[in-house]
Amino acid sequence: MRPRGTLVLDIGSTNTKLMLFDGDGRPLRERRAESRHLAGPPYRSLDPEPALAILAETLPEFDRTLPVDAIVPCAHGSALALLDGAGELALPVMDYLAEPPPGIVDAYRRIAPPFSEVFCPLNPMALTLGLQLFWQETAFPEAFAQVRTILPWGQYFAFRLTGRAVAGYTELGAQTQLVDVTANGCSSLSRERGWDRLLAPQAPPFETVGTLKPEFRISQLSGRAEVKAGIHDSNANYLRYLAAGLGSFTLLSTGTWIIIFDTRSDFRHLDPARDTATNIDAFGRPVACSRFMGGHEIAAIEAGAPQAAATSADLANLVRRRTFALPSFTDSGGPMPGTGGKGRIIGPQPRTAGERAALGALYCALMTDQSLDAVGSESEIVIDGPFGENALFCAALAGLRAPQRVFRSDLRDGTAAGAALVAHMSGKHDLPRLKVDLAPVDAFPDVDLPAYRTEWLSRSSDFSC
Repeated sequence: MRPRGTLVLDIGSTNTKLMLFDGDGRPLRERRAESRHLAGPPYRSLDPEPALAILAETLPEFDRTLPVDAIVPCAHGSALALLDGAGELALPVMDYLAEPPPGIVDAYRRIAPPFSEVFCPLNPMALTLGLQLFWQETAFPEAFAQVRTILPWGQYFAFRLTGRAVAGYTELGAQTQLVDVTANGCSSLSRERGWDRLLAPQAPPFETVGTLKPEFRISQLSGRAEVKAGIHDSNANYLRYLAAGLGSFTLLSTGTWIIIFDTRSDFRHLDPARDTATNIDAFGRPVACSRFMGGHEIAAIEAGAPQAAATSADLANLVRRRTFALPSFTDSGGPMPGTGGKGRIIGPQPRTAGERAALGALYCALMTDQSLDAVGSESEIVIDGPFGENALFCAALAGLRAPQRVFRSDLRDGTAAGAALVAHMSGKHDLPRLKVDLAPVDAFPDVDLPAYRTEWLSRSSDFSC
């Protein structure tokens, strides 16, 4: 039965967002709040309670606008909830920004599965779920011994809402080292450590997990409030473009991360040194991906300068004077191996806020260009999310990728809109159609970006050791 209203619970690293969509996928209402991170001990962690409280408070209001028939959790794929026999957290949910002890990382490297099996490099911080579990198991053995069920972050919210534990394959397949990509099963590491026996049963994003527990029905609801298993956030965005029927394309899902999905690339040729990996899409298929932390990198270069201050003349001045921002301003992986934490600006320094903002856009375009090369992108490129609003970034990327065509999506909240599609699916072959308007992006005239890129690459290699 087609849902009248769909509530998406989008649990982001920075913000938690609740959005209500009607039966045609149009957004009707929205509520946002800051996601809560705890410093520890025992490590930096995520607090689920504020998001659950906001949902309980907001649900009746949304239901009065339109009966909420479906609730879809959506979250990043770099956190796990470890439940004891009573369904309580045996250990806090680890934040992927937690810094593992060096000894833990060294020990994990010795047991990590090969890239050719999991198609996921060992990422910095606690981004890799295999490393998270090893750290928790090794450093907190008594607490870990109480673990009876492991489920991804998004499905933890489905569990809290319904009492049923499932694990989404889009989350487990989001660069975790817990999945054997080619065999479509648990990785050798998961089996050897016995983690596979703790993982909750896998479920597709569109599976109905259950209905709301009484504690979340603080008033009478008109809708059915059926809770879906949910979907990995970037995969939700990707799903929206699959629903648009684009065929072959390369998607840039942008925000805190710039994550690239390419529909045509052969994932078996990916290079782990360039932060390439696979994701598992809503249909259970591996997709070649690459990424870097574009949102944090551009913020480090802008240093508070507003993006609106930048002009094409500012960017042309930077290119003409040979001002370069060299990678990388975070140590979170990316397409330029060996540069983590070595980011710097060389040549004549930016003179104005506009030039500083333009330099951030130009740098991110260069890094995205390298990430696109890393997956062998040859299809049309679609820029989605906040970077699509950065005109200089879009135009610079178009200049770097010619003759590939670059398009910009005007739709916002792509993750939530894609997640809402899940409520309209009952199987793998009934993806609803969704119209997506794309605007072509023109490259900067009279700016030789390919020559600038050649010099940028040469200068970057001097700092990669």
